[in-house]
Amino acid sequence: MALQGSKLKQSYIWVIVPVLFVVAWFFVSHNDPVVEQPMVLPQEHTQTMLDTGSDKLRKAEEALAQANKAIAGQTAESGAAETPPAAVTAWRIANADTAAMPVPNGVSIYEPVSVDMDSPVYPSPGEQVSLPLPGGETVNATVKSSNENPNGDYSWRGYLDGHGTDYPVVMTYGGNSVFATVTTPQGSYTLESINGSGWVYKNPAEFELSDPGKNDYMEVPHTHNHD
Repeated sequence: MALQGSKLKQSYIWVIVPVLFVVAWFFVSHNDPVVEQPMVLPQEHTQTMLDTGSDKLRKAEEALAQANKAIAGQTAESGAAETPPAAVTAWRIANADTAAMPVPNGVSIYEPVSVDMDSPVYPSPGEQVSLPLPGGETVNATVKSSNENPNGDYSWRGYLDGHGTDYPVVMTYGGNSVFATVTTPQGSYTLESINGSGWVYKNPAEFELSDPGKNDYMEVPHTHNHD
């Protein structure tokens, strides 16, 4: 009888101990929670992640650089297409001492000019020509048509910019002389040069030419050879 009581006590002990262990673990885990520690990756894995991130960043920077380059190229092409070509200058204001011919009679507004006869400007239709005038004014004209004569003379015709076809401009290049007429809202102008030197002047108004004592025409001297 005593032996059976001893075995029963041992059975209770084997049942109660695990239960007490579970209860103790339950209270410990709830009353003193374990602080979560950050996950530590192996060094080799960390380096691999860094290398992968650097490679992706490098590729992204290269793609961004290519995109910026393409945008810059398109902007430059667009700017080039929208910017009109620079106007060529038909003649330049020069020093009066270099003029190879006198100022025509009756002219009061004028400037000495020089024309490049070594490399004359022969503008083509559609080109813009800059025309310096007396008093520091400069006007632009767009060439409408051009013509080269059998004798080698070259002439072009155009119109003052911004006024439609109201103000025509004509310029002719000869072997050693250049002649041009420019009409503007302020009046008409004439250019005459010999061997690259001459004048651009404002044509006198009709009432000036009609004043008493003044001629309403211009005499042009001619030289004739006689046998």
